[in-house]
Amino acid sequence: MKKLLLHLHVEMEIPDDWELVEHSGAQVLKIGNRFVDFDIAPLATTSAAPDATWSDEDQELTETILDTVTGLDAQMEIVYTQ
Repeated sequence: MKKLLLHLHVEMEIPDDWELVEHSGAQVLKIGNRFVDFDIAPLATTSAAPDATWSDEDQELTETILDTVTGLDAQMEIVYTQ
């Protein structure tokens, strides 16, 4: 067995009314009356074409991949720019 380390770094420009809040002991993004957290969603395709359509529609494959996750850490920070 081998281990895959996946590092994701995402920057988003968000409206001023979105905010970070605590929800059930986790830091989440609050958008209006909805709470948003981020997770990984593996996308797959059977096409080798450059314009292939990628999706997570194959639930069995998605579950197989997600079953291999042994740890996940997500951190969010809002940086104010002028």
